[in-house]
Amino acid sequence: MADGRRIVHDVETLKALADPARLAILELLMGDYARTWTAKELAGAITMPPKKIYYHLGLLEQQGLLEVRTTQVVNGIIEKHYGAGQESITFQRGGAPGAGAPAESPEQMSQLVTTLFAEVQTHILAGLDSGAAVMNRDAPDDKRMVISYTTAGMAPRQAGEFRDALLAVIERFRAASTPGAPAFELLVAIHPRGTAAPGADGADETPTAGGAAAP
Repeated sequence: MADGRRIVHDVETLKALADPARLAILELLMGDYARTWTAKELAGAITMPPKKIYYHLGLLEQQGLLEVRTTQVVNGIIEKHYGAGQESITFQRGGAPGAGAPAESPEQMSQLVTTLFAEVQTHILAGLDSGAAVMNRDAPDDKRMVISYTTAGMAPRQAGEFRDALLAVIERFRAASTPGAPAFELLVAIHPRGTAAPGADGADETPTAGGAAAP
């Protein structure tokens, strides 16, 4: 991990992340990296019974995704104060080529991608339903939502340049985070477009790649 950024590709960490409750916990912790939370505070924020949340906190702590910043004794019981173990997370399937690289984990990555997209979908629909998000070019900056999807044929070097540019934008987005300010969410994917196995009707099914388009 460097500069608060973590690259995740091993099976156990992917498994720890592929759960809506644990993603919600990390969202709170990374939303204000300097802040610490008790288990009770986190349970109240994500509406989970306090006794149940310790299981999720244990898994996240085991993988270094959160850390115990301080402890204090309250009524004879040690109370932990948790903080994020990183400021941002980038997901990769498999490790760098060479000896000792972690084994690829398509099942865990699939579960994680499904969970991430489901979470973002829930937030988008909730925003549209409440009026907090508006898909209109003329909407004010605090309400305007942009969703974009596209594919493009390009040389590998060009794809690498776009990938680096996107990572730079993600870092600017993360660095601009201000505790207490209105929250904005960013989910980015750039990847080679693959072709799925033929469907039941014999036609090739190609998974979507990228995002969808809104003004």
